[in-house]
Amino acid sequence: MDRDFLFAIAEDEEREGSIPKADILGGISGDDTELAGAIYDIVTTDKLRKRIEPPLADEELENLLMPYFERCILTDPKGEWTLTRYSAAWEAQGYMLKAWDSDGGSSKSFTRWKKWMERLYRVGDEAIKRAIVDGILEHLFEEKGLRHFFADWKADLQLKTAYDEARLWADTQPKNAQPAR
Repeated sequence: MDRDFLFAIAEDEEREGSIPKADILGGISGDDTELAGAIYDIVTTDKLRKRIEPPLADEELENLLMPYFERCILTDPKGEWTLTRYSAAWEAQGYMLKAWDSDGGSSKSFTRWKKWMERLYRVGDEAIKRAIVDGILEHLFEEKGLRHFFADWKADLQLKTAYDEARLWADTQPKNAQPAR
């Protein structure tokens, strides 16, 4: 894998050359969080993603992003390229919304993201739980119809607090504000 080439591509979209898929797959899952961050930038920039050879399928992209976001949420790395805990949570929320928009709760992708988020919340310390609630769940609950997909969290002692906090926050946002009762 040509680490310098991958950083150069991430820094300069106009730089010539195809991007080997093997380098993408190996780099984002390796120990180098800065390289993983640069690769994240490559795979999420349409112009650059189109240059990956052979092409990266949507499911493959999801399989790369989930572990990358998880690593960032769990470790809260600091660096020029890598995502922080909260930026990774925010980005994950965006991918969950895309999955929801494509097929709603019946989406295999959305179900995977939900299980992923639930697992992280269960194993996380207070900082990780805050990132899950503040960076993901609250914003998901702003979307009409999405909240019911998390109804099972209300009956789970570990997840109920997250559900209640996210619901309360979403209900107080200007576009969702509920009338006083």
